[in-house]
Amino acid sequence: MSYILCEKIRNLKPYEPGTGDYAIRLDANESFVRVSDSTMNGILERLRDDALNRYPDPNASEACSLFAEYYGVGAEFVTAGNGSDELLSVITQAFLMRGETMTVMGDDFSMYGFYGSLAEVNVDVVSNREDSSIDVDALIERVNSTGSRLLLFSNPCNPTGLGISAEEALRVVDSCPDCLVVVDEAYMDFWNQPLIRVAPTRDNMIVLKTCSKALRLAGIRCGFAVAGRVITDALHAVKSPYNVSRLTQIFAAEIFAHPDELDDAIRVILEQRDRLGSELRRLEGRGVFTMSD
Repeated sequence: MSYILCEKIRNLKPYEPGTGDYAIRLDANESFVRVSDSTMNGILERLRDDALNRYPDPNASEACSLFAEYYGVGAEFVTAGNGSDELLSVITQAFLMRGETMTVMGDDFSMYGFYGSLAEVNVDVVSNREDSSIDVDALIERVNSTGSRLLLFSNPCNPTGLGISAEEALRVVDSCPDCLVVVDEAYMDFWNQPLIRVAPTRDNMIVLKTCSKALRLAGIRCGFAVAGRVITDALHAVKSPYNVSRLTQIFAAEIFAHPDELDDAIRVILEQRDRLGSELRRLEGRGVFTMSD
């Protein structure tokens, strides 16, 4: 008798991103702004002097401290992960019991529901409005009526780019006290409605941040979770001991050690985003399709 895969993974297909070497690539939302030569030299200098034969700091303390300083939160409320994907996986598996319900939006990052299915929980998908925006009142009602224990959504949304205000997002958190609300702020550096500084003041909230977008480090796989002390302690307890490599910790620390360079990179991306949108709206004919306000 041959081994049979368990039902929950039997029909899963590997994630297959686009491959190839392109001068211009838009599909993965990676930054086109590269790390400066001076910062790279600092990273290389540290790597030459580092003891890579030793296990890394299990809490990525330096990277978390500099991340916290840049975003204006206490380092004691920060957990580092091997990309925010790892943190999503840990949260869905550790904070939910089998058979419980988690909530996601219909127009959102597909991996949220994927991690829920691996955790063997009921994934309740809430439809967006016809314009892909979130109906906050309907979302709150759905979470509470289903007894959902976890709500995951990105703000602003990946992939639509739409978002809800910080006030509305916080209303969701405060109106669903029995549910852990995870707000993925991967793209919040491009939109000024963050809740990252508020997260430590709530006992049912996590804000996720990634180094893959505005911070220009998609290749090193690093993300952060910001939450109150109880949730942060729980995350530290359930994550793998050495989940962030020493190499990644050095890269992240050096990036956050140069906040002016970070700010300049974000400014350039915003300028080019606005320029691209403006130029696309000038085009006429039926061969170009774009969404705009």
